[in-house]
Amino acid sequence: MKVLVDVGVSYKKIVDSLNLFKVKIEDIDRVYITHAHADHVQGLLVFMKNHNADVYTRAATKTVLMKKYPGLSKFDNRIKVMNGIKEETIVDLKVSYCRLPHIGKGEGYDDTGEHIGFVFESNGHRMSFMTDLGHLTDNMKKFHSNNDVYFIEANYDIDMQASSDRPFFLKNRIISDQGHLSNEQTADYLYELVDVSRTKHVFLAHISRDCNSSELAVKTVKNKLKNHPVGDKIEIHTDQLKRYFIKAT
Repeated sequence: MKVLVDVGVSYKKIVDSLNLFKVKIEDIDRVYITHAHADHVQGLLVFMKNHNADVYTRAATKTVLMKKYPGLSKFDNRIKVMNGIKEETIVDLKVSYCRLPHIGKGEGYDDTGEHIGFVFESNGHRMSFMTDLGHLTDNMKKFHSNNDVYFIEANYDIDMQASSDRPFFLKNRIISDQGHLSNEQTADYLYELVDVSRTKHVFLAHISRDCNSSELAVKTVKNKLKNHPVGDKIEIHTDQLKRYFIKAT
């Protein structure tokens, strides 16, 4: 079972990126959509025109998608609603999800839907996937703890964000509890979440081009984890994923 999470880039970029890992686009069985912001779904319509994989998301997110991208109505029966069941096993892949806090960008309307993060498990290995969140509650921490791999955002550096020329309202949205995680927040959460006997890889995602850098994000996380029992045993990655998959805020 092979799945994609979000389709925020062009169909060609998806095909080219999958080829790097020797995966053909035809091998993708499902697509999971976290929420309806453009940098996570803007390639969805073209993807569905070119590929037959079904799409899975929450009901509120599907509603927003249909409003934002009317062309998706042609594929209504292929956009499946994930309601009530928060865990299922498809072939050799166990998929679990939980809600994540992320505020909409629109004024007076919902452009997000119901934002979710995932834990994927196969052959005894677990991967946590969470981007676009302002904080983690205790229940979210429990859901995402003790995984082999973490795919988590490290969106901005606090000082770079404060000194940027971004509008005041945007700064406030990003640093809010329903915005994005800073490097420091991500490092602190990973300190709580990682497992010394299990966690091997961390992928830092959604790195802002204006208010962060891959080097700074990695340095911040490494400095935090060096005081953890895991020490330097965990590999921290960004560059490859940033180049091919991540469209920064």
